[in-house]
Amino acid sequence: MIIPETTLHLYAPIVFISILIGVFAACALMHKAGVSRQTVLYTALLTFVMIVVVSFMMSVILNGSIFKIGFVGAGGALGLMLGAVISALIHREKVPDSVAAWIVSAPLMYALSKVACHVTGCCNGIPYDGPLHVAYESRGGASFFPVQLTETVVFTLIFVIGLVLYLKLTNRMRAAVITVVLSCIAKVGLEYLRESHIGKTVSGYQILVIVLAVIFIAISIPVGKISEE
Repeated sequence: MIIPETTLHLYAPIVFISILIGVFAACALMHKAGVSRQTVLYTALLTFVMIVVVSFMMSVILNGSIFKIGFVGAGGALGLMLGAVISALIHREKVPDSVAAWIVSAPLMYALSKVACHVTGCCNGIPYDGPLHVAYESRGGASFFPVQLTETVVFTLIFVIGLVLYLKLTNRMRAAVITVVLSCIAKVGLEYLRESHIGKTVSGYQILVIVLAVIFIAISIPVGKISEE
């Protein structure tokens, strides 16, 4: 698979659309759970802003430069958790269901956003010239493992699993926890297929992903017990 060099700025539009699709999915699940339209709207606005802002802030921290801003999955996940939890605690309406709706939708956002990485080549997999390899003209035709598309497929499957559990389980926070655990395992594991990970046993990014997963699992217990006042 050859990715031609292009002057089109596709990264930002694809990431933006990915987030919007995920937001729509979360809103649909909140509505399915019986949350009022007003609460759905306010939650969507707050969480969308938190996803973008926290992701970009983490990008600046990791890259050490404001001129290298990109969408960082872990930052987006943290922003999503903060936005969903804060909004749920403010509105106190179907708190566990509302938070779970956003957590379950997170893998969909991430999966679609990786298409942007694939077409722009902002990151790449390990050197690889086997079946389904990706070659970038901007890098002299060098071949790499299609890690971005692999993430798209894996995290789409995780979203489907989380969605089915959300619709089937009475305790929807369980669906959220399972989604987080699967996402953590997938992200940590797929990092080993990135060129930037070569020579590392465990990276700081992997540790960050694990920490975020542990934090959510910890807060899911009290959040799951919150009822409407």
